[in-house]
Parts: sequence; C-alpha cells; structure tokens
Amino acid sequence: MEKVAMMIEARRLFKNVSDLPTIPAIVSKVVSLLDNHDASPDDIADLILSDQVLAARVIKVVNSPLYRTNTPIPSVKRALLFLGFKSVREMILTSYFIHSFKQKKQPFDMKSFWTHSFSVGAIARYIARLIRYPDVEKAYLVGILHDIGKVFLGHYCTDMYGQMLTSITNTSYTTYEAEYEFFDTTHCEVGLCLAQRWNFPSVYCDVISYHHDSEKATEDAFLTAIISLADFYCLSHGNFDSVAQASIPGRSEEHAWDVLRVIATDPLASSLEHFLSKLDEEYDVISREAELLFNTMTS
Repeated sequence: MEKVAMMIEARRLFKNVSDLPTIPAIVSKVVSLLDNHDASPDDIADLILSDQVLAARVIKVVNSPLYRTNTPIPSVKRALLFLGFKSVREMILTSYFIHSFKQKKQPFDMKSFWTHSFSVGAIARYIARLIRYPDVEKAYLVGILHDIGKVFLGHYCTDMYGQMLTSITNTSYTTYEAEYEFFDTTHCEVGLCLAQRWNFPSVYCDVISYHHDSEKATEDAFLTAIISLADFYCLSHGNFDSVAQASIPGRSEEHAWDVLRVIATDPLASSLEHFLSKLDEEYDVISREAELLFNTMTS
C-alpha cells in the first residue's frame, strides 16, 4: 500500500463534505487551558462555566456510576479537583466526539464501535503503566480516538462502507484490508485527515495514521506501539459486528512488541502471545467499564 496515493484518495473523500463537525472554540480553549501547567482550577472552572452545556456535561459525568463518588459533586471546580486536569480533558474531548457523530447514519453499530474504542484506550493505559510510559493519560485518549476515520467513512460513504462490511462478514478479512480494496485508502489515512482538520497534536495524528503500520511511526514510536498492541488485543477479544475484525499478529504488532521490550524497565513476557494472554486478567473489568462509559457519555 503506497501511503502517498492513499492520502490522495483520503483527501479526495473530504473534498465535497460541507457538514463536517468542527470543534467548538470553547472546547479548544478549555483543552488548551487544561494542558497549561500554570492554569488554576478557578480559571478552568470559569471557562467551562461560560458554556452551560459543557459545564452540565462535566457535572453529569463526574457524578455517574463510572466514578463512584461517595457524595455528589455539585461544582465544576470540585469536579476538576476530584478528577484531575488530564481526566477532565479526556472527558470533554471524548464526550464531544461521541455527540458530534451521535445522530449521523452509520452502517455499523456505534455502541460496538465506541465500546471497542474505550477498551483500546483502557488497555493502552494499562500497557503504558506496565512499561512506565511517561504519559498514560495520552495513551488512553489516543487509544479512544485511533479509529475515528471509520466514523467518517461510515457516515459519508454509508452505502459503500456497508457493502464492504457485508462482504467480509464471517471471513478472516480485517476492515483495514477491505477498506483498501474498496476505497484505495483506509480509516488510518482518513482519520489522519480528520485529525488534521481538528488541529490534533502531531503525535496524535501520527498514531492515528500508523497504528496498523507501527514501524513507520515518526513522532512517538513507543506510543504507536502501545496503541497498535492494544487495538490488536481488543479486536481479537471483542464482538464488534464486522466493524472491527481480528487477525493473527502481523508485521506491525511484531514490531510494536519489539519496541515495547526496549522501553520496558522490567521483563514483559517470554513472547508477544504470552504478553497478550496476560492482558486477559484486565479485559473483563475493562470491557464492563467501557460499556458503562458509553452509556454515561450518551445518556
């Protein structure tokens, strides 16, 4: 697969799209302030409170069963202190992406899609902690967003994407392989275009672009390796109605495994297969939390 040609095809798909969701200015401002180490909870709370919908969403999520607070949290400032700035950033961005595409027609089940995405985020966070990657929250958020190109393809190429999914039902084909045959590009290139439109950080864009080609990552090889293995693991353990099918570990996963063994301060496992099997201990809990997160974000 030639990346340049695939990017040309991906950009062509965006040409005639006039209703692409955009990130509201208030969301961008809040996320920027949350990333500012000098920002105070008061400054961030005041900015969030300037948008009633955003403020209500933060209060709703922090008081949901997802976080199991002992007593209700009534204010945005207390939510910030309880969750931490990075967790609030994740919550706001995740909630925004879900609601942006919530009402858009798709040829696949969106609950299955987002449950997979949340599971990848959680497994990525677990792997990041295991290898002592310095920013586990980033691994979590990028894990959630890695497949956003599928949402674009599913909505703006609904009929063709639906035909593609039908064609690979009960086969060993992955959506990644089938997308290339049907569209001459994949959700990785389309996701990159979308991430660039939304001004994602360059490392996010790189992971989205190369999570199925981890050896080609240029921004953060360790983060891409984490997402590549988390995605593969979740694909092989979930039931996602054809939108995400698993295969045996390939070149990308083997490379990701080699990369992780370099950064890990402690031995991970005797082999990639052994390492993946060790994740089974976490998966049941994570999959339940992923479903709870989806229900919280969409209710």
